[in-house]
Amino acid sequence: MAEGGMKVTKIYHPEEKKEGTDRLLRVAAYCRVSSKRDEQRSSYEGQMDAYRVRIAAEPGWTLAGLYADYGLSGTRAEKRPQFLQMIQDCEDGKIDAVICKSVSRFSRNTLDAVRYIQMLRGMGIRLIFEKENIDTEGEYSAMLLTVLAAFAQEESHSHSENVKWGKRKRAMAGNAPLYPPYGYRKSDDGKTMVIVPEEAEIVRWIFDQYEHGMPISTIRKELREKGVPRPMIDEYRIGNWEESRIWGMLNNVKYMGDIITQKRYTPDFMTGKEVKNKGELPQNYIFGHHEAIITEKQFNRCGDIQLMRSTSRIRPVQYPYSDMLKCPYCGKTLWMAKTDQGRNQFFFCQGEGACRGFVIDRPLVDEALLKAYAELDVSGADDELARSIKAEHPAFDTVDYWWLDDLVDRIEFGRHSYAPTEIAAMPEEMREAADDSTMTIRWKCGVVQTVPTGIIRDSQFPKHKAILWDAYVLRHEGKYPKQAEEVREKWKKVKSHG
Repeated sequence: MAEGGMKVTKIYHPEEKKEGTDRLLRVAAYCRVSSKRDEQRSSYEGQMDAYRVRIAAEPGWTLAGLYADYGLSGTRAEKRPQFLQMIQDCEDGKIDAVICKSVSRFSRNTLDAVRYIQMLRGMGIRLIFEKENIDTEGEYSAMLLTVLAAFAQEESHSHSENVKWGKRKRAMAGNAPLYPPYGYRKSDDGKTMVIVPEEAEIVRWIFDQYEHGMPISTIRKELREKGVPRPMIDEYRIGNWEESRIWGMLNNVKYMGDIITQKRYTPDFMTGKEVKNKGELPQNYIFGHHEAIITEKQFNRCGDIQLMRSTSRIRPVQYPYSDMLKCPYCGKTLWMAKTDQGRNQFFFCQGEGACRGFVIDRPLVDEALLKAYAELDVSGADDELARSIKAEHPAFDTVDYWWLDDLVDRIEFGRHSYAPTEIAAMPEEMREAADDSTMTIRWKCGVVQTVPTGIIRDSQFPKHKAILWDAYVLRHEGKYPKQAEEVREKWKKVKSHG
């Protein structure tokens, strides 16, 4: 009974053994190395062996477990699975003491170090740090550990900055760090990247299919259906054939033998999270760094196709014609559009300074171009590329950018002055001269062809379709109360050339 009649009960911590208890102290060892270099592996294995010997030789101790994180940074505990497992085993009462080489091996993050040290000490777990000669059974251990953990964090920060500086200097000298993508591996001397033949074939197939019009979603589906081995994320993890991965491959300059340095960087060494470099740090473009898998021409063409297929508001979908089509009235580029259902695709004149007076169905343009190509004679043209393509492909079933880019300079439309019914009402001798519903293809080989656009109904007449398109846009903007009657009135004016 205490003074004043107060009853005092002593609280025993787990480390306080009762008299007569002869249980061995269960000691766990934790070690960590932050990189996977050969010399670090030796250090890692040496630490493990040393702790086995040390714990076995200590009277009253027994090995409770060896926990080791290999090739992992110490700035974030959540990135160290073995460390977290050790903490969990401590909470489960499987460990009485933890021994570690140094505070910096335990954690380079001051907050993490203090938090976990306090947590373990609160559970009655003894901590021993060999390098600093600290044992938490000592009187001043808590204060010393806090100070040393702060030094460890600052040391980690300094090391991180030195590593970044070294990488930038090496990149400026043309020695970029090597991160081989799918299709490559590091050379035996580790100085460059070399091609993995079987993976390179898959890379070429992906670029070929995309260049020839196959969407990324279809490429992904075919890779999976064919059972192509999944790509490795790193030496331990296997990824999947996802659209994002294929998109990344199509945009990776390494496949044409070049490298861009510092595409990503880590702004905060404590979080270790990488972000995209948007100009915050200098970048270098290294040409011809290693052997290419695909050509620069194919890489750039695939990039053009991605832009043409983009659905952003800044640049509507333009695949496969790019900016080859021009309005015959104002000369502005014709953009491709489609209705909500996607069944009807057409090219329209719209944008700043555009007259908005010309709209033509895409199927008409495709059919006219394919027919013109089938009739194209390049035998007399001084263009080896055109002759080789024509010899290999006498005709095409679809219009794709790859051959348009190689063969077509530009496409021009006639003014389409009269609707089909108006032309039919003319005297026969006037019809041919009045009918300018044409499309002229200027081939890069020098041949010029003019073919009909195939308009046979008034509903296909570009001026009429332009009015209908305006009505469609107004309706979707909520401005379509009496648009049907207005369209009829405008059409009457067009027919009367009013």
